[in-house]
Amino acid sequence: MLADAALLLAALYHALGALYYKAAEKVPKEKVFTFPSLAVHVPAYKEDPEMLRRTVEAIKVRLNPEEIIVISDSESFEVLRKALPDYVLLLKGAEKGKAWALNEALKYTRSEYVMVFDADSYPDEGFSLVKAHFSGSLWKGYSSGTRWSEAIAKVTTSASVALVYGRRRLGFPVFPPGSGLMIKKELLERARWDERALTEDLELAARLLGMGVEAEANPSFVLVEAPPSYAALKRQQARWAYGAVEVLKRHFKSLIRKPESLFYLTQHFVTWLPLAALLLSPMGLSPASLLFYYSSVALQAYFAKRAERAWGIEVGLADSARASAAGLAMSIRLLRSTLEALLGLEHKWVVTPKGKRARVGGELRGSWEEAVLLLTPLAVPLNPISLPLALQYFASALFVMLE
Repeated sequence: MLADAALLLAALYHALGALYYKAAEKVPKEKVFTFPSLAVHVPAYKEDPEMLRRTVEAIKVRLNPEEIIVISDSESFEVLRKALPDYVLLLKGAEKGKAWALNEALKYTRSEYVMVFDADSYPDEGFSLVKAHFSGSLWKGYSSGTRWSEAIAKVTTSASVALVYGRRRLGFPVFPPGSGLMIKKELLERARWDERALTEDLELAARLLGMGVEAEANPSFVLVEAPPSYAALKRQQARWAYGAVEVLKRHFKSLIRKPESLFYLTQHFVTWLPLAALLLSPMGLSPASLLFYYSSVALQAYFAKRAERAWGIEVGLADSARASAAGLAMSIRLLRSTLEALLGLEHKWVVTPKGKRARVGGELRGSWEEAVLLLTPLAVPLNPISLPLALQYFASALFVMLE
């Protein structure tokens, strides 16, 4: 009974994913919003100076904002002051946290609207904006030069189309990703960034939603560097999972009025719910729930492919398989993040390496979480129906450890 419930809940996440992709098939006609005035904020904690320079130059060319404000850590300040163009206002204090840095930039902002970009991200060519007090852009991943990064970049682009644009077309509330987020300065001054939150972008969107402010989906792409390795992706996703549950706890009373938002904020559950079903399978697991689960996975894959074709996104079978393996292999880590957030345990924030500072190789060695998944076939003799679930975790863990 419990095993069936876990697997059916996992199937529901995939069914919702299919619905998002189905809604995203209709590619929008973008409408240019001519800003009265725009400021761009770029938090930069120990970032590669050359990468940051390219970022601000691309922002200047493609958005031409009145202000570009970069908030650096004190240690990197002098290096960045020499590396960045004169039109950039450079501030100190990024070591105090991203939200603190963004609040500091707001103090110096004169423009009517604010956009936020990470140090590795900038608008795509032909970027435009919809007119809204609060909006989130789509993400287009770009590779840092590894096989992992190439796959993650393509899947990131595909997922963004569904989770931002597709969900908004269905009338669901958008939670704008931090990079490419746009907000009216007056609104941001009232709300401000929460300096206690691990994922300040999710927290801001949830808080504004409670105030009756829903974000719009901006159907233009922001280029974002994909993590260079499985280990870097795992750290990133663990942080996002913790932050999402933290936001869910804090704003549950207002979010419950938008039930679908609960599924959005707990989407990482889909990685470990089938594992829970596998472990509970000796107590009973029906073939019907297994069939329903894999049918929903196939349905999501089908509509994802249709949406990707509509948007001109090329995601190969190998890319999808690599991303799927990564998600399943990090299931224990994401479950740990969920429990840590629920219990209020501290999560140490670590910057995902980008640019020349990205490091690849040797990061996974000794990880017990993936090694534990190699033991999943031992559960099969207790209930042979669970064999497909055991094999998917075993194969995924083996793949990432060999890689």
